[in-house]
Amino acid sequence: MRKVGFLITIVLFIQSCGVDADLLEYAQKNINITLTFPENNSECTEGIIISETQSELIFEWKDENNNNPYFVHLTNISTGQTELFESETTELAITLNRGIVYSWYVTGSFNSSSEIWNFYNAGPGIESTIPYPATAISPISGASISQTSTTVNLIWNSEDLDDDIVGYDVYFSEAKDPELYGTDIETTRLNDIPVENGKTYYWKIVTKDSVGNESISPIFTFSVGT
Repeated sequence: MRKVGFLITIVLFIQSCGVDADLLEYAQKNINITLTFPENNSECTEGIIISETQSELIFEWKDENNNNPYFVHLTNISTGQTELFESETTELAITLNRGIVYSWYVTGSFNSSSEIWNFYNAGPGIESTIPYPATAISPISGASISQTSTTVNLIWNSEDLDDDIVGYDVYFSEAKDPELYGTDIETTRLNDIPVENGKTYYWKIVTKDSVGNESISPIFTFSVGT
């Protein structure tokens, strides 16, 4: 397996339209399961090949508190579809489509959860892969910035196995489903966005590559002076 990127920001429940912000804030307080395989932001070539289109992969994680039963939340980044798989142990074999970027995380009993990780399940004859969903660098999701701040710089990171990212669309507003703020941004930051003390803001990034593939990040959030 080839490691290619940064650890993804702590989030909960990736969907095609983003992450529920209330669940995101809740999840940040309950991270106590550690994912181990498949590794984050990696190209996964392991597993048992079932056919030209499918392979079986064993997902593994650690939990010192034995919060079973566990549920593996697996999202196909291409379709935005999330499937749920139950396990009584800290590993589970799942049949996957080959040539697809996935996100996954694990939840257990007693309000336990893991971070979300991404990986690419390698397949034959794949010419282009979807970029991994962007991660927030600054402000980190859930942060509170100084009450004297009148502007904020949004900084993010995104990885692509093909290394052909061409731009980003930035969504930013006070709404939990943020509005489009800027399109075709060519750098991984957007500076001097006006903010006000006492307010909470939400943002997400759509990453685009040279052949038209797109990935949507979770919805990140931060507050000013609260």
